Amino acid sequence: MEITNTGMKTDNYDEIISNIETSLQESFGADFKIKSKGLLDKILELIVNSELEYQSNIELLGSQYAPENAINIWQDELYERIGVARLSAQPTTFTKALSGAADYTVSAGSITIRSKNGEHEFINISDFTTDETGKAYVDFESVESENISVTETDEFLIVSAPDGIDSFCDENVSKISQGHGRESDDDYRVRFRSSKALNSRATRNANIANLTKYVDNVAFLSIIDKNEDLSMTPGTLLIIAKHNTTDNIFAQAIFDTVGVGVIYQGDTTVLLKDDCGEDIKVKFKNAEEIQIEIKSEIKIRSGYYSGSVITNIRKNITDYIQKRVFGLGVIIYATEFIIPILETDGVEAVSTISIKRGNEETYVDNIELERDEVPVFGEENMIFDVSE
Repeated sequence: MEITNTGMKTDNYDEIISNIETSLQESFGADFKIKSKGLLDKILELIVNSELEYQSNIELLGSQYAPENAINIWQDELYERIGVARLSAQPTTFTKALSGAADYTVSAGSITIRSKNGEHEFINISDFTTDETGKAYVDFESVESENISVTETDEFLIVSAPDGIDSFCDENVSKISQGHGRESDDDYRVRFRSSKALNSRATRNANIANLTKYVDNVAFLSIIDKNEDLSMTPGTLLIIAKHNTTDNIFAQAIFDTVGVGVIYQGDTTVLLKDDCGEDIKVKFKNAEEIQIEIKSEIKIRSGYYSGSVITNIRKNITDYIQKRVFGLGVIIYATEFIIPILETDGVEAVSTISIKRGNEETYVDNIELERDEVPVFGEENMIFDVSE
């Protein structure tokens, strides 16, 4: 196998056999030949097939780091590093008026309806109560998460419902949101390319690209809309960030890239002026910084001074954290800090290791942060006990 600037070149069967034969000639003489169908040939065939499979796997893994070749979970990991997440499957949703008993309460998931001219079924996605006339506007979603078409004039049949619901009202379907299946690798790749155009506006991926200059790493930025959080109202946008500038500058950057026509969410509000001099409120959420404490029991090699070793451990962990980048909503595992500890000169072993949030008492094996939380590590919060 040969690795070059342009990629990897794997060997074929004959090339591997030739290389092995050349190597054996150094020990058994220049006239040594591998005989076809001999015992050695059979053994070598197994070795070569194993080598070919190994090279094939290396080639596959290597190709996954190229944006144009990456597929499946490798594509997800690579693209998400620059803020382009694959679109997950989403059901079709719409609103339809139902009729029944007055002031009658129905729980989510208790009504199933079916399209009159098809086989697709839908369920109500939230609790509701009919008004004094027995009428209610009910939100439905498709059972399957795929591209299921619904139009305003579609008719439906009630498959199952509580006794207090008996019919549809004579009104068209409204608030239709077309569903789709999980985004394919090819569609994901096309969207990845387009997301790199920084002058694009009003798309989530372009917004991420435009705002990344105001964060130290894209992992410190999250843009959430109804596609990512079904509980959000259509047309709303929640931007969470650990930014590296002032709130005013960051708010202006949000407005410049997202524009008008969006309802901003968040607990930080900045008042700006649009081109016409009108007041505009831009909201976003500053990430909550969570102090993380690391505690470990270590064994130091004989002849090393513990103070110097611990100082170097803290530096190695800090370097590891900077390269690893722990972003918003990350899961932190205590065991991953064993690596920089063991790489420190003078450390013989790591007996125990655990972590905790700074405001909690109990040390644990892992911590899962909320989507608006980002971890903060400080060398003063790295505690080491030295065992004999």
